Amino acid sequence: MNNKNIIGKALAVTIFAVGMTACSDSFLEEKKNYGNFNQTTAYSDYNGAQERLNNLYYWILPTSGSGDGNGTNRPNDWTPVGNPDKWSKSTEEYGGFSIFVNPEEEITYNFSGSNFDFFYVANDVYSPWGHIRNCNDVIENVSKSEVLTEEQKNELLGQAYFFRAYMYYHLVTIYGGVPIIDHVQDPILGKDGDGSDLIVPRQTTKDCVEFIRADFERAANMLPARWTNEAQDFGRITSGLAQAMLGKMLLYYASPVFNRADDVSRWEAAYTANKTALEKLKAGGFGLVYANNGGENNGANWAKMWMDYTGSDGSVNEAVFITLHNTKDNVSGQPDYGKYNSWEHNIRPRNTNGGGGYTPTAELVDLFPMSDGLKPGESSIKYDKLKFWLNRDPRFYRTFAFPGVQWQWSEGGVSLTDPSLNGIIPTDAYTTGKNYALWSYMWNDKEEDLEKVTTSSGYWAELLTQTTDKASSHSIYVRKRTDDLHLHTTPFYEYINSQSNPKGFQKNAAPLISMRYAEVLLNFAEAACGAGHSDEALSALQEIRARVGYTAANNYGLPSDVNANRAKLFAAILYERQIELAFEGNRYGDMHRWMLFDGGEGQSAIKPSWALTGFGGNTCNYLGVNPLNGTKRHQIVIYCLDASDTDPTEGNRPDPISLDEDMTYANGSYNDSKVQELAEFYEIFLGRKDVNLDGNDDALTIQYRPTYYFLGLRQNAMQTNPTLHQTVGWHDLGRNADGLFDPLSDTLPE
Repeated sequence: MNNKNIIGKALAVTIFAVGMTACSDSFLEEKKNYGNFNQTTAYSDYNGAQERLNNLYYWILPTSGSGDGNGTNRPNDWTPVGNPDKWSKSTEEYGGFSIFVNPEEEITYNFSGSNFDFFYVANDVYSPWGHIRNCNDVIENVSKSEVLTEEQKNELLGQAYFFRAYMYYHLVTIYGGVPIIDHVQDPILGKDGDGSDLIVPRQTTKDCVEFIRADFERAANMLPARWTNEAQDFGRITSGLAQAMLGKMLLYYASPVFNRADDVSRWEAAYTANKTALEKLKAGGFGLVYANNGGENNGANWAKMWMDYTGSDGSVNEAVFITLHNTKDNVSGQPDYGKYNSWEHNIRPRNTNGGGGYTPTAELVDLFPMSDGLKPGESSIKYDKLKFWLNRDPRFYRTFAFPGVQWQWSEGGVSLTDPSLNGIIPTDAYTTGKNYALWSYMWNDKEEDLEKVTTSSGYWAELLTQTTDKASSHSIYVRKRTDDLHLHTTPFYEYINSQSNPKGFQKNAAPLISMRYAEVLLNFAEAACGAGHSDEALSALQEIRARVGYTAANNYGLPSDVNANRAKLFAAILYERQIELAFEGNRYGDMHRWMLFDGGEGQSAIKPSWALTGFGGNTCNYLGVNPLNGTKRHQIVIYCLDASDTDPTEGNRPDPISLDEDMTYANGSYNDSKVQELAEFYEIFLGRKDVNLDGNDDALTIQYRPTYYFLGLRQNAMQTNPTLHQTVGWHDLGRNADGLFDPLSDTLPE
């Protein structure tokens, strides 16, 4: 086949997959999708084969815009990375009813309210089955090559096996068992017979997990712990990453969503895999960056890991799984957002020429530890909900931005004069980003409106809203992973003070770290706890906490009874994941695999054998946490206590804090004068109200339905291939009855 699109047809999954390729001057350069490749010459030498392999990186690597799960519009649209997508808006990190928690809409096999469909059967380059086909194409052609050395083959095959397993990992965590396609299927129906060889049914979840295990193990055995030519190959898959993804898959399989009876052998398998992952990563120079001083100056070095992931001395690398970006212009002069990291632009306030910012929930803000490491309400330190920023864990200050804090950016001023605001002019105008501070509070001009504060009423300081878009304003911003000039004087972005595209922080080469060493260490801690190795689990948890300043003297900020039993240790590890990994795309997976939406209630109604017999029969009760179902999420609105036509605090603002200050208030006094001035400013002028983030109807609460723990196949899949069994709890179109495929069974339906 010469210079033609390769098209595969798999009747089992009913997918025509268009094989695409990407070419670039080097691995670090931008990749362009050419839409076809020459099958005859692609594998004729090492360079050609590597370019074909590089195509997998282009299409499958997580990107800064990943995660909404639509299956279209961008190369990778299924991996959560911390944005307010369908996954994260189903947790306590962001508000707004996603399709998974909307009480007014139910996902069914023919649901038309959303185009979510990760199984995605269509003749489209974004389909996971198209990516799997491309992986198979690389594996088959590299394996049979007569021109590649064994070393070259292992290098290429290891990466292709990783990506195939990575795709199946996502499919299995959503659907359970799926069809296993381990070769390139001939696109011509009947060419190899009557076409029956193309009919591949769903396999059991256990078989899929074993298939994934084999691929990740092959990758781990074939790939180096560290690439020798880092200038050329930095960002490529390593043996440690492959092993870490195996550990992550086995941890998912050991978790309650798949392991209802709490089979300890599954925890033991996850423990072994994650322990090996840590060994391989250490051999490759990976570890906790700034391990001994991450918590100083309110977590300054902990925050720097996203800008300086090898630390000040380069001794270890925190970035285990990384996607590279750059700031290059393409030929047309229009930005190619596939190569820009959009995170910085999206989290920055609009009065910095940013995208407007992301709104964290009040629930998460209030959940972060106090400065002694314990939860508010469990700590001996009194929690002041108005001055919520006092006495908090160092990571709090690098995860959230709030009124009165500096948030610097590189040179480049912003004009804040806006004639549409009817003469309302902000107090401060920023001639340079080095002077910027966030003053994100609102006020009303009528006394009667003070009792009904909402995001869409009144006025917001510093032009943080448009008159027609007040509802999108907020007082607390996600600050996590920001490229703060105060900490990093050579930003990854090129700041652009224009309203054209790109603008603001859009032109950004910051790498995306979608797995870091801390996550692998927490994966190990959880698996070790499940397998009964509580001392090792506790040691790993302490290592995470020691980095941000906790010591043995205060039990690393952990409850005194943290190791009293398995459930308490599990709960402490999962809480640490909420804090350490906040806004990194992990929370939905943690809630899903631990069934924290409802504790697992309602599973026996779907199928009696699905009832939890382990974990006390209810994971929420077992862990001592409240289920998310039946709750609402809110945002914190900081508002002025007095009504006025102009900002009532004008002339009374204190100097903003830089986060170098001591943020504690103890024994009736502040340890820093600037912190005291800001706290007194809050006391005198400001109030706090928590406003509904989940719609205007206060009667509506989160509802994650029991059937969502294993999604069913959509109508198009069943129509194109009636032999595909539908998932239990979902309607089978062909049989006009409930589905027969059981993701928890080791046997297939008749």
